[in-house]
Amino acid sequence: MDNSIKSQIKRGLKITTDYLTTLVMFAIFLAIVMNVFKNNLQTGVFIFSIIIFLVFFSMTYTNMSEVAFKEKRPQYGIHPSPYKGFLYGVIGMLPVLILQLVNYFIPYGDRLFTFERRVLQGLTSPLYWLASLISDQSWVYHLVLLVIPIIAGLGYLAGHYEFYIMRRLKIFNKFNKAKKPATKKPIP
Repeated sequence: MDNSIKSQIKRGLKITTDYLTTLVMFAIFLAIVMNVFKNNLQTGVFIFSIIIFLVFFSMTYTNMSEVAFKEKRPQYGIHPSPYKGFLYGVIGMLPVLILQLVNYFIPYGDRLFTFERRVLQGLTSPLYWLASLISDQSWVYHLVLLVIPIIAGLGYLAGHYEFYIMRRLKIFNKFNKAKKPATKKPIP
């Protein structure tokens, strides 16, 4: 593991990969959601967007905490700042933001205003729920992308300071107690 610019960009683009993975998941399962929520499509997409966001959150948070844990090891000699995850998040957010901005340069015409908006919503589908809570203006789809660096930064901070949510919530303690093998009595 090194601290070169190229390596940092690769780690940041891993966040973009996580985001694009959740976009593909959203697109694949959207037909099912549309079928289940025929009468109330807006609510269905809102709820499904929250679920996909939670998948994205867990992927990015976990990946960034692992990166931080590895980078702070003394054998690598990197000595990273605990806030380096925010930089990785910005690097990961930039390709999505660029795609959104390119959307404005495509001449859709007046009749395709709705299509232009749907492209923005599609590129922001894991964060659609947050955008719909804030406003129904187009600028919101750019603003909600700031959540990506926040998630990456929090995950990196967690890995840097070895703060693990699952351990704090003691979720796996219940499973570990149930799986403990019975102790054998010594044979006389």
